[in-house]
Amino acid sequence: MEAIQPYLPSAAKGYLPPYLFFVGVVAIGNALQNFGTLHYTRRLYNGKFVPNHALPARTERYNPDDSVAILKPASGAGKDTDKAKDQVTPLAARLFGMYTFFAGIIRIYTSLRPEDPSLYQLSILTHVVAAIHFTSEMFVYKSMTFTGPQGFPFAAAYCGTVWMVMQWGHYVSN
Repeated sequence: MEAIQPYLPSAAKGYLPPYLFFVGVVAIGNALQNFGTLHYTRRLYNGKFVPNHALPARTERYNPDDSVAILKPASGAGKDTDKAKDQVTPLAARLFGMYTFFAGIIRIYTSLRPEDPSLYQLSILTHVVAAIHFTSEMFVYKSMTFTGPQGFPFAAAYCGTVWMVMQWGHYVSN
C-alpha cells in the first residue's frame, strides 16, 4: 500500500478528491467492460424499440433511414412488438466506453490536482455531460427506465456536478 500511496489523492484536501478518484476508477472499469460485453450496458439501456412507420416517405432530399427517429419505443402489443430490439449495439457500447474512459481519466487527474482550474472545469463538464446524457435517454429518447442499475450513474452525474460547483472556491483559487 505504501508503494501506491503517493499516487492517491490526499483526504487532507477534503472528500472531493477521493470521490473523484473513486468515480474515475469506476468509470474506467465500466469503459473496459463495454469493450468486452453488452450485458451491463443493456442493464442501463433497457428500452425496446420498433421501426417508426410514421416517418415520411423517402424523397430526393429526405431518407427516413437517416432519421434519428427511425425507431420508436415499443409499447404494448403491436404488429412490430415481436421484432422489438434494444439499441445497445457493439458500436454504441464502444462509443459509450470511450467517452466513459476519457471521463474517468479526467476525474482521476482532477483528484490529484483539484486546484487546477482547467482540470476542475473539465471534470465538472464530464459530470454535466453524463447528467444530460442519462436524463435525455430516460425522458426524451425513452431508452431507459429508472430501476436499480440506473441509480449510481444518475447519482454520480448529478451529485458530482452539484458538489464540484459548490466546492469551486475551496479547491480553485482564482
